[in-house]
Amino acid sequence: MIGSNQFFDELACALDDALPFKWLHIFLYSKDKAPTNLSSKPQDIDHNRGLQNYLNFTYVINPTYRAFQARMDSGVYLISDFIQDGHEDAITSADFEIRIEDSEPIGYRTPGWPKGMEEFIVLINLPNDTAVDFTFLVEKHPQKIATYRSLLKNIFHLLNAVLVKQFEIFPNSYDHNSRPGQEDKFQDFGSDILTDREREVVQLVLVGHNSSSIAAKLNISLSTIKTHRRNIYSKLQISSQVELFSLFLLHLR
Repeated sequence: MIGSNQFFDELACALDDALPFKWLHIFLYSKDKAPTNLSSKPQDIDHNRGLQNYLNFTYVINPTYRAFQARMDSGVYLISDFIQDGHEDAITSADFEIRIEDSEPIGYRTPGWPKGMEEFIVLINLPNDTAVDFTFLVEKHPQKIATYRSLLKNIFHLLNAVLVKQFEIFPNSYDHNSRPGQEDKFQDFGSDILTDREREVVQLVLVGHNSSSIAAKLNISLSTIKTHRRNIYSKLQISSQVELFSLFLLHLR
């Protein structure tokens, strides 16, 4: 299939045949661009609304997209691997462009995205500051997580080599006219009223970190994080994390 104009569709078919996952999405991430959906399997997905919401809006705070922005190494991950220390205090209910659900590994769910799924990510970086994200969705089977991860690790090096070779001989196959992204809106949210540290805290909250995780990541005390959050809510004239998400998504629009 290398060199084919239908490379990604053919690759998706091969992976769908070989691996026991319910859905597969192949996304292209480019710096300062919105993601592109290169292929999906099966093609007649029943969560197209969720897919479009992700591609248009919620990708900005998605942990995998944030990991790409932070130049995460290529590898096999669970989506929860991109978040530290759990999400126990992170959010309970909302009805806007996201569903804030503490049962989800990252604390929220894009409306229309399948509920209660395990998401395995194969992230492969390419030489031109782009990356391909293979998102495999499977119904949650805690006892099978190690098996699924092992299957993906077994094919990782082959998959990486295939993508690199395709890039070498047919780089235009990765050119999908990606739309301008909203990374600037993520970075400047609250810039007119919040301090740099407060904005840093907000960004970590938006991608799913709880207060303990933020304290560990920024190497400051939990009480300091709680003070920052109180000050942030006061300055933004909100009273909950649900309102923070809603305010940010209004900012994206």
